[in-house]
Amino acid sequence: MTSAIHQPKLATMLSKPSRRSLLAMGGAAICAPYLGSTSLRAQGKELVVPMSGGSFMTIWGSEIADTFKQKTGISVKMVPGNMKTHAMASLAAKGNAPFDLAFGNGDDFVQLLDSNKLLPLTPDKVPNIDDIHVKFKEQWQGYGSMFDYFSIGLAYSTEQVKNPPTSWREFVERTQKGDFGANVFFNGLAAGVRGPEVLVNLARALTGNEQNVDAAFEAIRKMKPNIFKFFGSINDPIVMLLNGEGVIGPSWDGRTFVAQDESNDKVRFIKPTDGVASNGPAIGVIKGGNEDAAYQLVNHALSVEVQKPFCEKMFYGAVNTKVVYSGSLMQRIPKPDEVNIPSERFMAANMGSWVKRWNQEIAS
Repeated sequence: MTSAIHQPKLATMLSKPSRRSLLAMGGAAICAPYLGSTSLRAQGKELVVPMSGGSFMTIWGSEIADTFKQKTGISVKMVPGNMKTHAMASLAAKGNAPFDLAFGNGDDFVQLLDSNKLLPLTPDKVPNIDDIHVKFKEQWQGYGSMFDYFSIGLAYSTEQVKNPPTSWREFVERTQKGDFGANVFFNGLAAGVRGPEVLVNLARALTGNEQNVDAAFEAIRKMKPNIFKFFGSINDPIVMLLNGEGVIGPSWDGRTFVAQDESNDKVRFIKPTDGVASNGPAIGVIKGGNEDAAYQLVNHALSVEVQKPFCEKMFYGAVNTKVVYSGSLMQRIPKPDEVNIPSERFMAANMGSWVKRWNQEIAS
């Protein structure tokens, strides 16, 4: 790999679960971690943070939690489990907050915001909030920010596709015409493969309005005869490209770049000119916890000093605009202006009807 940063081997990348797929692992008991650390929390010497698990939690621990303790002397206890269960615990709390940070999926963050469970991230409390690109914080109305962001564009086989599309619109039109044969793959609607984000991003690419999902459904219906698989695992795109089963379709940037480097350029990634599908976990401060220390941790998590190493190791985009990536990552990781961040409130309000429609029109 040309990057100066050591990247995980392909097998490691392919086995790394997405944030939302980690939710399926189930929730560890969320009360037990607080026992035995109550006195430390009461003294303001420990923060409790919800986590999913996997490599995300491991690297968050080394790059954010450990460095925060070195800097402040405050320990960070990460509680692995089901992120929705974690959020529900914070929503249900009447007295002491079970967590000091809100951290996780946007639909859960919407509920925390609407339930008045969050404190504002003002520059006097979180100075680094001023360095966060506006598209990563605007929908949280001053009460939160995304921590990082993933990117989904198009990946293709260089042996099978000699004239790749440059945009989602071109990909749709050429798939419908059969330019790629019946060897196209596409995201299923499940959250674990970011189906909702790809759906609204396609609507935006085709009409300029992410809420015009009718256009996205119509485009997918017309592509369907040439789509051989609506995949349900984040591993699928690269596996299908490398084994020759698929020739083109949506894929994550980091996994594709690792595969490109390790397969001698057999696959490549396209950043569509009409926008890369993107999203990421939101972070904020819960009312009633160790608020002052929690503000310090959020500020630390959004700083250049930890955003850069964390995002380079995970191959995610940094929300802090002052981050300068190392080596080839500077060109590879989509920039904020190249990604489309969806409205979490819009997706949460419509997901139920989309699932029903998908089952009737696409999956049938």
